[in-house]
Amino acid sequence: MASLVRPIVSKRCLSSWIDKFDSYVLGSEPVKNQHSKLLAKSGLIYNLETQDVKPGRTPEYLSNAAKMLVDIHNSTKVPAQLYGQFVVQHGQLDRVYTIWKYLEGYKDLDRTVLGLTSMPEYAEYEKAQGELLRKREQQICYEFSFWPEYNDDYDGGIFEIRSYRLKPGCLYEWGNQWADAIKVRQKDAVMGLCSQVGEMYTVHHVWRYLDLDQRKAERDAAWKSGNWGESVIKTVPLIKSLNVDILRPTDYSPLR
Repeated sequence: MASLVRPIVSKRCLSSWIDKFDSYVLGSEPVKNQHSKLLAKSGLIYNLETQDVKPGRTPEYLSNAAKMLVDIHNSTKVPAQLYGQFVVQHGQLDRVYTIWKYLEGYKDLDRTVLGLTSMPEYAEYEKAQGELLRKREQQICYEFSFWPEYNDDYDGGIFEIRSYRLKPGCLYEWGNQWADAIKVRQKDAVMGLCSQVGEMYTVHHVWRYLDLDQRKAERDAAWKSGNWGESVIKTVPLIKSLNVDILRPTDYSPLR
């Protein structure tokens, strides 16, 4: 296992989430748990699917998905819950993000795979959708335990997904910094995910705004906070690459 970088954040600035593995992060004792056990909300996992659609075929792709995804969400045989589906408005065009939620973790994921095999129409749907795609990938993710609960109290607006590829061995320090920084922007924070299957050491932060002007205003205001700027600067060396997409929800997305 790659060695971890010693933290450079003051211990008194860390949230209670940090306390349970402070002794390891500060170097006094070896790690005894996986990252996911220390960083994740217990039990809950998400499936983040990224679908790159052939140019000009997105309307057909979404039309096919509208009924099938809602049927899966409402099925008693399939425990997967459709958390949200989004189309890229600015960024990697012709891309669709679909996020599924599994309340009982991997147990529900296994049940979902079995449940879908009992739906003959799903095989036909997969074949039809496959002909419209250039590429697709999947990441099974946990949600960071320090991420605040999101209150979906209004409709409309836009979403932003910021996908970070981190250097191996940096997740603890990333968590240290963001456990503090997230306090500055809790009202915009939708979810923070970290991959467990698929491309590893990938972190996704999802934010919500009324429009691009509000996005700029909120980000400008955050930079005026000493905590935000300090934390962001300290996380930059941990990042290998960053992709940012601005999203609009589909008409049938539960989160919209």
